[in-house]
Amino acid sequence: MSLKIPTGNMYPWITGLWNPVKGKCGFDCTYCYVKKWGKEYPLHVDKSEMRKDLGDGGFIFVCSGCDLFHHEVPEEWIHAVILRTGDFHNKYLWHTKNPARAVEIFEDYNIENDTLCVTVESNIPWPGISKAQQPYDRIESLKQWRGKRMITVEPVMDFDVITFSEMILACEPVQVNIGADSLRKNLPEPSREKLEAFIEALAPHTKIHLKKNLRRLLPEHELYGWNNA
Repeated sequence: MSLKIPTGNMYPWITGLWNPVKGKCGFDCTYCYVKKWGKEYPLHVDKSEMRKDLGDGGFIFVCSGCDLFHHEVPEEWIHAVILRTGDFHNKYLWHTKNPARAVEIFEDYNIENDTLCVTVESNIPWPGISKAQQPYDRIESLKQWRGKRMITVEPVMDFDVITFSEMILACEPVQVNIGADSLRKNLPEPSREKLEAFIEALAPHTKIHLKKNLRRLLPEHELYGWNNA
């Protein structure tokens, strides 16, 4: 069986999605796109996914449907997934809101082909949005990652321009992705002026990728003017 091909609002450079661990994420973010798929099942290893041929030469998003590094995921599952990726020659994207655990588990692995991406919605700890650790703590943990670091600001929520941009740049990400609230959960969102100032602060120092769903907050023509990824 082949890997699922990414569609919709996925990162355009990703060539395949691999979800060997599935189930309800304990961070329970109100904006999570997975919730629109219906009933969320308990965490489990999908044995058919674990047997898939991951091929070679791709850039694979591992566990795009749940957070592999949530503390409820057994560590032996995580090691099994990492070891399976080592059987193939690809680049891998690991996406989490718990980078501290990812850093710890990957300590003894070669991470030459691995990028750790962390979601931070704002520098402001908005209550009731997620059970994940606060954004500042996520960034501090990401700084400890030995390999390539990436940050996704999605859904972008209202922020302090200077504080947020400096917080992000402090961990030297190779790229920052910015997206909006696709599910329209009435989150506190920044103004167009704040978004423009935020992007201007980041752009000289890292690659910027503006996701298509940001068109609601910035005019479409500006997306193509800003993207430098």
